[in-house]
Amino acid sequence: HKKNSGWIHRVMLKKSNSLIVLEDKILFKKNSKISKPLVKLKKGRLVHIKKCLPGWCKIKADKFIGWIETKNIWGKIN
Repeated sequence: HKKNSGWIHRVMLKKSNSLIVLEDKILFKKNSKISKPLVKLKKGRLVHIKKCLPGWCKIKADKFIGWIETKNIWGKIN
């Protein structure tokens, strides 16, 4: 995502749904801005996707599981 180039052998790749946060974001308990905020995710953070709805994705970041808006993220969400 930063226009870097290089190589990696395919045996080192693992299929997982993940994304990178492109700006600081709040992780919410539910898929609503008025729900309880859980933690602030810093720019550049790699998170794993549990599921996505229009405009929101449920993700896991370390021990936290919650929802973030899909604006300003990098990765395949569908």
